[in-house]
Amino acid sequence: MKISEQWLREWINPKLTTEAMCEQLTLSGLEVESITPVAKKFSGVVVAEVVSLQKHPNADRLNVCQVNVGAREPLTIVCGASNVRAGMKVAAALEGAVLPGDFKIKHTKIRNVESFGMLCSATELGIAEESDGLHELPLDAPIGKNVWEYLILEDNVIDISITPNRGDSLSILGLTKEISAVCNAPLTHSTNTTSSRGLSAGSSELHTVPATIKDTLKIHLDATKECPHYAGRIIRNVKADALTPIWMQERLRRSGIRCISPIVDVMNYVMLALGQPMHAFDLQNIHGDIHVRFSKNAERIKLLDGQTLELKANTLLIADNKNPLAVAGVMGGFDSAVTLT
Repeated sequence: MKISEQWLREWINPKLTTEAMCEQLTLSGLEVESITPVAKKFSGVVVAEVVSLQKHPNADRLNVCQVNVGAREPLTIVCGASNVRAGMKVAAALEGAVLPGDFKIKHTKIRNVESFGMLCSATELGIAEESDGLHELPLDAPIGKNVWEYLILEDNVIDISITPNRGDSLSILGLTKEISAVCNAPLTHSTNTTSSRGLSAGSSELHTVPATIKDTLKIHLDATKECPHYAGRIIRNVKADALTPIWMQERLRRSGIRCISPIVDVMNYVMLALGQPMHAFDLQNIHGDIHVRFSKNAERIKLLDGQTLELKANTLLIADNKNPLAVAGVMGGFDSAVTLT
């Protein structure tokens, strides 16, 4: 299990170094396999906005961009990324910046056009092994802000080997309880919301929002021994194509989970935080009630990864009145998956 040390220490912060805290975890039976910085060191990179762009006069695949980096005048930066566009917020390496691999940014000419910096991908920043185009930042990212500070990259990924009998530790909450016990440290819960300083702002209060949706789906527990409890909630008027907040994207990334869409990302985030697995279904593709039952022999389901399974008679399912919706606790079905619509 991979987890952000910065996230973990918002819940519990023993007066120990990273190495000493991880040693205590290992001695308790939760073996820490590695401690890895979340990013390779870089400097001189700021939040910037692409003000305008035009095709490079001497190269079809390049654009000449005017970029607001918080200085008195926009900078001219030549960029070859396919996703560059006016209005986007990006990470701009200024003249004198040093990127991972000791790559120094200099004022240069590219096909006879002067360029005063570089617009960066996640790979060039050292925060991803692969990336497709520029690393896009949220529209509310403050222009001129140091990107290392904005993304709170002074952090480590702690990789812990969780044994099969310690499922209680597969979450931030579970780990903090263990650390509290072995390090004799107080446990403090916090929620995390965006703030002007970047990714998160600690708060000791949990805010409850009253339910406003009255309609429900009836749930039938047909396999009560295997699944004694199953809960659901209908949520409407969700903007499914919104951008997942950058602080949540970063916490998922540091936990080894790919961001997909806000709804799916929230499900994964709660699972990592509290250890409660959740799955979102598209309500318009559910027929009738919800049933937690065993599969019928040779019953088929197409999963989210595209493969179609022919099930044996002892597979626990989440289903509606007509079809299986998910292999319980394993993977959701393709036909009821949440989409951007």
